[in-house]
Amino acid sequence: MNSKSAIRSAITALALLTLVGCSALNIAKPNVAPLHASCVLIDTDYDIDDMMAIPLVIGNKHVAGIITSEGYTLPEAGAAALSRLIAEPGQRQIPVIIGARYPGIRDLSPWPWLPFFRDMMNQSNGLMSGALIPSKSVQSNYTQRVVEATAQCRAVSVLIIGTYTSFINYSHAIRPKIDRVVIMGKPIGDPSLEVGKYSFNCRYDLPACQTAMTQLQGMNPVWVDIPRLTKQTPPLPATYESSKEMVEGGVNGGGLVTTDLPGALRRALVNSQECTSKYYGAMPVTPGAACSSYSTWVPADVAAGPGGESLLWDQTAALYLLHPEIFSPLNQHVVPTIVNGSHEQTAERLRRLWTEDTNRAVVYK
Repeated sequence: MNSKSAIRSAITALALLTLVGCSALNIAKPNVAPLHASCVLIDTDYDIDDMMAIPLVIGNKHVAGIITSEGYTLPEAGAAALSRLIAEPGQRQIPVIIGARYPGIRDLSPWPWLPFFRDMMNQSNGLMSGALIPSKSVQSNYTQRVVEATAQCRAVSVLIIGTYTSFINYSHAIRPKIDRVVIMGKPIGDPSLEVGKYSFNCRYDLPACQTAMTQLQGMNPVWVDIPRLTKQTPPLPATYESSKEMVEGGVNGGGLVTTDLPGALRRALVNSQECTSKYYGAMPVTPGAACSSYSTWVPADVAAGPGGESLLWDQTAALYLLHPEIFSPLNQHVVPTIVNGSHEQTAERLRRLWTEDTNRAVVYK
């Protein structure tokens, strides 16, 4: 064999080894996480509306992470409760990132019911028998954790259903990936807002809210609200509130499925508890007695705190992520498009979609 033939034989042997040998030798390929064309980040202060909004998103979108920010709950306790709610065997683990606290001591006097509400949500509305003790080794660099959580995302949609306290600090780090920011509420300056009147999410940390209004420019922000009674509009013939039928009736009379996350959510929403003696506010109950309105269906009666109400606020913002085509612009925000001129039919469509989308959360996207 001449030298040229020997070289050709060596090259052929090397090629065969490259194509076949690696498989024969069982050489493992590196485990590289798949890239996701589109991801969602959820920024929440984990109130009861948030608890009802988060599952419908994780059942239909790839949620890269959930950030807990101070508002209705504190970030550490809220993260602990939320982590247990969404922890399901066989499902992928969604990172729950402890976000920012209010910078200073927050005066709670404008919201005297808030301590009651925090006690309630620290147990995921009674799903757990007691509040969990947050880990002492808190990951303080939440911006870095957000970057890591979205590393395999080509584009990121941010859903803000809480305060802006964390967003103003981490958004710059992932700004090139952000394709839109969906926000519950109305922007500062919306013509439908009374001067000096803000939503809780904005008012709780007003400086952060004001900063966000500037930062959001160029991030394709969409503020989502429900139709409301104002001085400029006639009375609404129906209220946009959650209903027991969303959980127990719903689609084909079947309600939420009883396995995995929807089953846990159902237990959290339809439960039986007793009021604590510390926080009663305007609640029409006798101290020490069981709260009758709190024993069967919670959101419609006391979810916003003693004497409060729970409307489809955060749930509607989450639904916008999935069904933007059923919304229409109003001033500087969007609202659900009215069905056949009927607010009742419009609210019922939101309730039906919530049940359908939430049932899909038996499998995390």
